Amino acid sequence: MSNPIISVDGAAIGPEGSPLSEKRLDSWKAIAAFLDRAVRTAQRWERSEGLPVWRHAHNTKSSVHAYGSELQQWLKNRQPKDSPARNRQARQPKAGKVRLVVLPFSNLSGDPQQDYFSAGLTTEMIVRLGKLDPTRLGVIAAASSGALAGKPIAEIGRILDVQYALEGSVRRNAQRVRIDVQLIQVSEQTHLWADSYDRDLVDILSVQDDVGAAVAGQIRLALTNLAPKNGPRTSNRAVNPEAYDAYLRGRFYSTNRTDLRKALRAYEEAIQKDPEYALAHAGLASTFTLLGQVPYDDSPPAEVKPKAKKAAQHALRLAPQLGEAHAVLGNVAFNYYWDFAGAEREFQRALTLSPNDPTTHVWYGHFCVARNRATDALAEGARILELDPVSPLFNSVLAETHYYTRNFDATLEQARRAVEQFPTYPLAYIWLGSAYREKKKYAKALAEFSKARQFSGNHPAMTSLYGHALAASGNLSGARKILNELRRLAGSRYVSPLYFAAVHTGLGELDKALEWLERAFHERTDRLVYLGVDPIADPLRSIAGFNQLLRKIGVAG
Repeated sequence: MSNPIISVDGAAIGPEGSPLSEKRLDSWKAIAAFLDRAVRTAQRWERSEGLPVWRHAHNTKSSVHAYGSELQQWLKNRQPKDSPARNRQARQPKAGKVRLVVLPFSNLSGDPQQDYFSAGLTTEMIVRLGKLDPTRLGVIAAASSGALAGKPIAEIGRILDVQYALEGSVRRNAQRVRIDVQLIQVSEQTHLWADSYDRDLVDILSVQDDVGAAVAGQIRLALTNLAPKNGPRTSNRAVNPEAYDAYLRGRFYSTNRTDLRKALRAYEEAIQKDPEYALAHAGLASTFTLLGQVPYDDSPPAEVKPKAKKAAQHALRLAPQLGEAHAVLGNVAFNYYWDFAGAEREFQRALTLSPNDPTTHVWYGHFCVARNRATDALAEGARILELDPVSPLFNSVLAETHYYTRNFDATLEQARRAVEQFPTYPLAYIWLGSAYREKKKYAKALAEFSKARQFSGNHPAMTSLYGHALAASGNLSGARKILNELRRLAGSRYVSPLYFAAVHTGLGELDKALEWLERAFHERTDRLVYLGVDPIADPLRSIAGFNQLLRKIGVAG
């Protein structure tokens, strides 16, 4: 053991230069707690910014420790100097739009059941920042942000092609919340700005606005081509803390599509706590919409789509500029009321108000598919992946668009990208199976549809496609067994008539298929709007009754 050294003021210091009387921080958890940051942030700071952490090697392992005085000094030295001119000179903008990713906020409450709060707050910050200057600032959506959480900043920057990352943590205690955020420049892996907000939950909306304004200001210091303006402040009203908590739970479940019924109940609770909460009404509207359409359909469309419209209209009475609510009105007009002119108006309004909302681009892309506007649909698909490049849903959506344009090789290529990164994501297997089916590679199609069934828990949509492929491959008895399985399922949950029609089409029983399609027409099943372009409907196109059905819906074959 080394002898202590006596400092100038007479204090004994150790060989590492820290006072011997100072308590040592003997783990990453303790170091992170001292810094009031997540462990991964502290570890990244050590790698990229010289955080003073000591290591002791023993056998094949090593331990880490640090001293508070050294960490405090490092933090002090690390504060950015006020030199806007130098910053502007050093960080010239890339051509085109500046791109920012908001990394998932860490939950520092010590309670894993509070994960929904930090996740929901992250999503809210993404939405808020996405409205700052949409023509110049692109904000990566939540799915890609979450998928890459924990990876090194340099790798995240390379995969997402972003110049900035916003990192944060949340510590909630009853009705108070502390939010720590920092803006990182990816190329140099250095921070431009950091701040802490310790507020009552009633002020949470103003905190989000404050963070957004600060981020915009810091990026403007570095980028001369970012418009010198502040984004819209979402609301000046205080929010009921219990309503906000319920809203974030709804956000968590609906964003991840993990349990739409739980999302519905959470949004309803938020509205009960605060009837004037426009965002909760918009969330409720979006959830009702999804519950009435493939492949999330667990309710008859007539039961939920009118509710979606009513909730969206209520949200707009409270907040007329809410793009999310206009998107819902566009969706419902498109695939339930078959009011295509009205849908176009609502979608365009939503895209103007929320150009960085990927869901709006998804729904508008589907609208363009059904209207046989392939170029527009593919442009929307590309825009979606610009906003959320790693999302399995949005990669699958582009595969779906290629399928409807009958580019089956592109369908396979795009769907494979999704399953390579997310091997258990069921929707991607739908388009792999559909493309192989249209290429008459039935064994491969059945293998992919079988995976879709497995990973979706035998959802009726996947089961129907599997039955259709069995029939197309010549396995008629297997297809009839699937029809019986769908009938059994219909005894315990909602099963769309469209699913029976698909299997009968594969069997060549076109009259029966048409009977089921007429039932789907009376239920106003959302997927009917795609029949004009869907290859699976090709055997029906010579039947007069089928073409009459298309005309009633308002789509051309």
